[in-house]
Amino acid sequence: MKLRNFLFLAILVFLLSMSAAHARVYNGLEVFLSKYTDIVKGKRVGLITNPTGVDAHLRSTADLLKASPNVNLVALFAPEHGIRGDVGAGENFKSGYDRKTGLPVYSLYGGKDHRPPPGSLDKVDILIYSIQDIGCRSYTYIWHLAECMSAAALAGKTMVVLDVPNPLGAVQADGPVTENKYRSFIALHPIPFVYGLTVGELALYFKRVIGIKCRLYVVPMINYRRGMNWAQTGLPWVPTSPQIPSPESACAYSVTGAIGTLGSVGIGIGYTLPFQVVAAPWINAEHMARSLNNLGLKGICFREIHFTPAFGLFKGQNTHGIQLHITDVAGFRPTACTVAILYYLQKNYPQFKWPSDRIAGFDKAMGTAKVRLLLQKGYNWQSVADSWRQSIEDYLDKIKKHKVKIY
Repeated sequence: MKLRNFLFLAILVFLLSMSAAHARVYNGLEVFLSKYTDIVKGKRVGLITNPTGVDAHLRSTADLLKASPNVNLVALFAPEHGIRGDVGAGENFKSGYDRKTGLPVYSLYGGKDHRPPPGSLDKVDILIYSIQDIGCRSYTYIWHLAECMSAAALAGKTMVVLDVPNPLGAVQADGPVTENKYRSFIALHPIPFVYGLTVGELALYFKRVIGIKCRLYVVPMINYRRGMNWAQTGLPWVPTSPQIPSPESACAYSVTGAIGTLGSVGIGIGYTLPFQVVAAPWINAEHMARSLNNLGLKGICFREIHFTPAFGLFKGQNTHGIQLHITDVAGFRPTACTVAILYYLQKNYPQFKWPSDRIAGFDKAMGTAKVRLLLQKGYNWQSVADSWRQSIEDYLDKIKKHKVKIY
């Protein structure tokens, strides 16, 4: 009898532990609505969001806050692509009204500084940020966050960040830290190309390390663990922009986005796998896949692929190359993979070029010219990847010193 009871208890503990391990993540929006609306009690709320601001049932943050009796939502602030995602990449747009909620929409992507327009913050007491992040420095949403934090600091307003999972697992920090010369709206402050934090933690980094001294609340997630891939969160995916339709594209962006700035090889724009491939008519796909797999890069493998783009680079041409399959976001070094691919292309194909009119865009994305210059001088990919090691160690020391990590 005692043995039976022991076995029953052991099985029960095992099942409970398995249940906890597989419990879905509750994102910051859901936690805010269930626990933290007191933060905004009696306050006029402005919301920075886009179509990715949703709960687990795909209900938008704008609609949920507008319907909540505990939130006085009075204005919306739209990043690149707009509140409802109906604006193209890089397109400026003017302020107006949201057709669904009837609220005024202030554009964060129509002026020179990407901050709330003059006078718009007079109408709010608190700004809430609810946007899905993809973990890569060159994606603009995090810089809207930084600019809104700066504007809030100047205006004496409070920022609330509703935290969300990082598709890259919020583990690896990789790539060069932005040099001052190359600061731009895809690299506004000095952080690595892949920064290894959730967006809430990044907001804490902006405040505690960069020095953006606004009043800040970060609403944490429940059940989130570092190293989770997107499927493990149990949350639905909403395209973060027109060419990021899936978590796979979001993760691959950190590898191929900078490569795409050169315009020498296709990265899947114009095909069904945006950012997930590297291909051109002149590439030997079998050789490329075998060569890259032989490098033993952690957390990723490469499959040969052949396809014909419907639009964009090499439209209508049969192209060949590799598809990226990211197998472990926790062990994966995205920017090291970038330089490994570039090194392979430069070494094996005279058709691969560094176009003079595209170099500035690549350096801007990398936040430095060092990556390109080392590759052009013939340094192998390991040496290039080692070139940012010290700056990454310094960055991680700052994260630890300033207690930025939540999870």
